[in-house]
Amino acid sequence: MSSELPNSAGRPGGTSGTAGRCRSWIPVNSAGPYFWLSRMVWLLEDYYDHQHRAYLMAEKHMRLRPLKIRSHGASSNDMSYDERYTEYIKRLGLLPFITLVSRSTPNLNAAAITALVDRWRPETHTFHLRTGEITPTLQDVSMIFGLPIAGEPLCMSTDSDGWRNAMELLIGMAPEELEDKSKDRVPAGATYAWIVSNFRECPNPAEVEVIETHARVYVWYVLSRTLFADSGGRTAQWMWLKALANWDSNISWGSAALAYLYRQLDDACRRAGESAGIGGAMVLLSIWSWERLPVGRPKEVGHHPWPSYNRNPLRQPTWAYKWDVVSEMTSDVDAMYLKYTNEWSGSLMVVGTSLVLLPGLILTRSAWRNNLSGSCAAH
Repeated sequence: MSSELPNSAGRPGGTSGTAGRCRSWIPVNSAGPYFWLSRMVWLLEDYYDHQHRAYLMAEKHMRLRPLKIRSHGASSNDMSYDERYTEYIKRLGLLPFITLVSRSTPNLNAAAITALVDRWRPETHTFHLRTGEITPTLQDVSMIFGLPIAGEPLCMSTDSDGWRNAMELLIGMAPEELEDKSKDRVPAGATYAWIVSNFRECPNPAEVEVIETHARVYVWYVLSRTLFADSGGRTAQWMWLKALANWDSNISWGSAALAYLYRQLDDACRRAGESAGIGGAMVLLSIWSWERLPVGRPKEVGHHPWPSYNRNPLRQPTWAYKWDVVSEMTSDVDAMYLKYTNEWSGSLMVVGTSLVLLPGLILTRSAWRNNLSGSCAAH
């Protein structure tokens, strides 16, 4: 067994290139000093590495700023929830989720989220920490947001030809096309401002068709701001409205939300510009990290009162309600980003609420997952 220690680049002396970077070195306690064993991986690719935020900071010594959070809440007064929407939302399987996010969502910490994103690897769709790999799963989506994870996959064409005509047929109107198409920043969707100006409140009284249209637009607005926010953060894309054409489609919204979050993480970990941002379910990612990991975890301040909803089991709190009101990070965002980045460089592992110090020891993937599974079962 070789006892050669890695050099400053984390590789045994002289190793370079893709093979060296792709090798994972795991210390093993063998009744004496730690030995370094070479463990396969051949997974990490130069294509991602050369654009990765971690590579740019470590190898190119670039000073990057925290990403801008493009995901928004849906609890403001811009779009009012109407109880007449409930029967339609229930048919979609989204009633627990809509009930949660339409009332309040916790403050998000851009510095902490970015420090975590810096450790995301698109090749494995996991966060690579010194203690192993970890990633949000469908179980987390179900527990935190109450989204359905069974059902049909959300599969549809992203072709946007004729989208304005299709939108008019579905909700009765669409944004006007600009005369100068080079300035049309919304090629297939509507800005949140346009949605609010046209569908802020459902008339009362109103015909069933009018209520149904407002319910559909309301769900489109909420999903676009919370689960499927793009990196621009101002547009509700047409394809998410198209997915709401059938109230009884039995879609696995949890699977769609998780896949979209993975895609956003894949892109965001390679964004380095001043205005670089990240979309997707940032509330989900934040609560998941607060439950699992110590870095950037806020204090639980309290809870807003939860209405009884006539004890409807589909409108009871999900796991996210535990973090309903949290302490707000008020320090300089750049300084906190550096602080969180340095904390991630330590050897800390958190399983549930139990902190384990692992000086120098990196767990195998199976050991990590076994520990995490035990934590989930305990919850």
